[in-house]
Amino acid sequence: MSNNRIAKSAVAVAALGAVAALGAAGGVLSSKNLAASSSMTTPALILENRTLPGSFSDIIERVGPAVVSIRVTGTAPRAGQGGQGDTENARPEIPEPFKRFFNEEDGKRFRAPDGAPNAQQRRAPKVRGMGSGFFIDADGHIVTNNHVVANADKIEVMLKDGETFEAELVGRDPKTDLALLKVKSGEKFPYVRFGSSAAAKVGDWVIALGSPFGLGQTATKGIVSARGRDIGAGPYDDFLQIDAPINRGNSGGPTFNLRGEVIGVNTAIISPTGVSAGIGFAVPSDMAKNVIAQLMKDGSVSRGWLGVNIQNVTKDLAAGLGMSKAEGALVAGVNAGSPAAKGGLKPGDVIVAVDGERIEKMRELPRRIARISAGNDTQMTVIRGGKERALTITIGAMPKADKVAAVASEKVEKPRFGMVLSALTDKTRAQFGLEKGEVGVVVSGVDPNGIAAKKGVRPGDVIRRISGQEVATPADVIRIVDKALEDAKSDKRKALLVLVNRKGNDRYVALPLRDA
Repeated sequence: MSNNRIAKSAVAVAALGAVAALGAAGGVLSSKNLAASSSMTTPALILENRTLPGSFSDIIERVGPAVVSIRVTGTAPRAGQGGQGDTENARPEIPEPFKRFFNEEDGKRFRAPDGAPNAQQRRAPKVRGMGSGFFIDADGHIVTNNHVVANADKIEVMLKDGETFEAELVGRDPKTDLALLKVKSGEKFPYVRFGSSAAAKVGDWVIALGSPFGLGQTATKGIVSARGRDIGAGPYDDFLQIDAPINRGNSGGPTFNLRGEVIGVNTAIISPTGVSAGIGFAVPSDMAKNVIAQLMKDGSVSRGWLGVNIQNVTKDLAAGLGMSKAEGALVAGVNAGSPAAKGGLKPGDVIVAVDGERIEKMRELPRRIARISAGNDTQMTVIRGGKERALTITIGAMPKADKVAAVASEKVEKPRFGMVLSALTDKTRAQFGLEKGEVGVVVSGVDPNGIAAKKGVRPGDVIRRISGQEVATPADVIRIVDKALEDAKSDKRKALLVLVNRKGNDRYVALPLRDA
């Protein structure tokens, strides 16, 4: 590709000039002509002298040469395996009906009935797939989705003019579904720049470019439909939702604002049919910029690590914690030897601010901690015992998870809340499939009409703590509940906070004392 291509495409886009407006006869929106043509009685809601763009062709012409189609030949993962056989880093499964839209053209022929692997799957057959991407510099670095290239043996990119190049994988980040490629060529390429996804507002125009169904570069337009969407894709979900139609093959393609800046990387759709239903999701550019910069520098992504298990603070939990409103992230467990443990965080603490930035919802905390480099001190505000206190914690680098536990035993007891409790013995562990190292009291039965069942407690759950106190026998539970009922008369606490472990995951449950 010649340097003339860059000069002509001019995709390092500056802010566009005035957008072509509809003529007077085309209906410039104003309170005057709308009032004249309807019986609306709320003209204050109508914006005076606002115009709609007459065409998006100028923007598409500028940015189009930087958007590529990606063709992949790779090895299909065997049943039960993640990308490249790496189960630790395999991309998380998107819950139905959310779909990644990587176009695995031959994937269906290798699937046996009911999802069972057949002989061809066991031989890890070759599959072909398509996705999209875009150049972010003249040297040939391309951003796309991790799920497009995770199992690639060979990656080819095709430019808008049909010219094809082979690309190599620089690095990938399954947790945000982003990947960085590099074209094997000495040529200089047209490229686009990231804009600010934080500046994108609901209702702003967007343009999506990509290669749906292998048709070649296709442009669609729409608006930002919502921000901060969590679709269960991973721990750092913060998607932009757009209604610009995107389909299979659009994976990894860019979403542009009207300045020609990339504000999102198209990643998933929600659709009962597998094709666009007007609800698409894009990784926001503010997240992508940081991830891509690390991939370009190191080939991998390093994130800050706190070492806690957290859960949402519901109204019931807030009442049990003595909080005036439901906010922050409730610490359900602290990993031994973790930065959180060293910094003084305890189960039952509620993290409500990090470095002065308020944590309104639980899912904001992982994103906030991930942005902090290992070794840096961070100031945390936590609520403990109904009062705020400040902690200084040195953030660590994210390691692999670890679990530890101990043993206890005793007879069956039936306390309040509609639960039947049993001591942890070899028999109860075998009955409920529990690990040998589990510690606490097992819930061996639940009244389906009782308060425990309504709060989500199930047979097989292991109660570890009640009101911050460890329990090892059913008698411990009864004693703590009885004391809480007595104390509630004076301190007016409305709920009992119970730490429950289910299949290795800790979570808090608030059991109303009035129903004990």
